[in-house]
Amino acid sequence: MNIGGYLGKLLRVDLSSGRTSTEELNQTFLEKWVGGVGLGAAYLYQEVPAGVKWSDPDNRLIWTTGPLAGSGVDGAATFNVTSKGPLTNLAGASQANGFFGAYLKFSGFDGIIFQGKAAKLSYVIIKDGKAAIRDAGHLAGGYRRFTDSGAFRSKTTPRTSFPNMNG
Repeated sequence: MNIGGYLGKLLRVDLSSGRTSTEELNQTFLEKWVGGVGLGAAYLYQEVPAGVKWSDPDNRLIWTTGPLAGSGVDGAATFNVTSKGPLTNLAGASQANGFFGAYLKFSGFDGIIFQGKAAKLSYVIIKDGKAAIRDAGHLAGGYRRFTDSGAFRSKTTPRTSFPNMNG
């Protein structure tokens, strides 16, 4: 696929089933829903019915990058997170800086859609265009900074970039 700035591939993570899959993005869709916010809004609108609450496993947590992520353009490594929010139960989007957006592109994906509810504490590892859901029980009750340290990296892979969510 030759769509400037896009890889044309999305990762789906179903936490309920413990499965990951990939989805090809077509050119028409990418041209209509430009950027991380556009992709996130499109998927949220198409996949989450109006009556679904923010905490429902049928909601989606959609992480997307724009066409400039990983391009070397200053400030373009951002990523977008789209979902129904807990305050209003309406659609919301937020952007974050750092290296995650670029590293997601380098791993072979324009975005990730999380759905479902994991039966146990888990994390997702993405490497070379492949993804797996792994048991994170060894992190339970641990201090958040542990996941930012070399101790966690040695259990996964060196040069790992990751956002983490606690809750």
